[in-house]
Amino acid sequence: MASIKLLGAPEYTAEERKALIDFVLALRKSHVQEFLARAELPRSGTKSDLRERIQEALDEGHLTHEQLVDLLDTAAPWGKQHVLLYTGPRSNLQLWKAPDQFREHLNRHRLGKLFNARLPLILPDKLMLSSITHADGSLRVTAVQKREYTERTPEHDEAKETVAGKRISLRAYTHHLSRTLVAFEWDLNANAAILQITQLHSDTLYEKVAEEFAGLVGNWLDIRLFSAVDLRPVIRKLHELEGNGHAEARSHGFQYRSLQGRRVAAHSPSARDSVLGETVIDHAMDSVGKNMVGHLGNFYWLAAANGSRPPNPLKGEVHVIIVADKSRVNFPSPNTEDVIRYVLHRVRALS
Repeated sequence: MASIKLLGAPEYTAEERKALIDFVLALRKSHVQEFLARAELPRSGTKSDLRERIQEALDEGHLTHEQLVDLLDTAAPWGKQHVLLYTGPRSNLQLWKAPDQFREHLNRHRLGKLFNARLPLILPDKLMLSSITHADGSLRVTAVQKREYTERTPEHDEAKETVAGKRISLRAYTHHLSRTLVAFEWDLNANAAILQITQLHSDTLYEKVAEEFAGLVGNWLDIRLFSAVDLRPVIRKLHELEGNGHAEARSHGFQYRSLQGRRVAAHSPSARDSVLGETVIDHAMDSVGKNMVGHLGNFYWLAAANGSRPPNPLKGEVHVIIVADKSRVNFPSPNTEDVIRYVLHRVRALS
């Protein structure tokens, strides 16, 4: 594994410094506690205690903002996210496989400083490259962007009157600040790629962010040459495996679509129950699945599923939503790297 050089940080704004601690504390508590232990700081306490401890360590120089960014960049790629799956282009990959040739390619595009390096960005206003790594037959390109949005909070609405008795309605909105991380990873040996996007506040934004990323790297890496993996068959195959008693995932809900655009869906009574289990519904959905295509699948991937290859590393169930018409896989809960890679491997194998 190639060593990653940490580049000098840009000058952080007061807003970025404050937000950075918020982002860190939003990670799984175990991630924060492990980080504090490595920094030889006490790891116990409430979130308020941890916030105060981190701020004191920053003020005293025991911690740096760059270290916190490094923690974010390590944990965020395996948090809540949507992943787009691709098949690589049918072309000679020698330029991409040879590290020296690839580095020269980056130099020609004035990006050589990011080769096997990481720029510790917090909240750049526009999508900005933070790292380009090439190691073990894999190319990984990461970018970061500040994202702001508002959300209606009607419980904070107010009504007032003017001096003249005119009624005024004040509508309340909560302002949110988030850090979007986008990572494109290309397995050069398998010629397969993924695009990871941290969870956004609107489902309609993922394709837009994917386009923005493609535009950002388009001068030296043309993602338009990659083909989206068709995930529609995955929903049907998971449905069949579960019906045959060889479930890899328990269905909480799935939806099929006809060629004319009509949809048929079935849902289980709870996340702990399968859609399957009632004869009338099972027969109906089996017929639907054979004559329509998968559109949306809401599954809980199972630990130690039968016949799984490679060996199943899941220690518990993993919530996975397959947005088949968009070639996206949604992980609505944080996970670990091995879990996400395993599920994506199985989804691709079933496609």
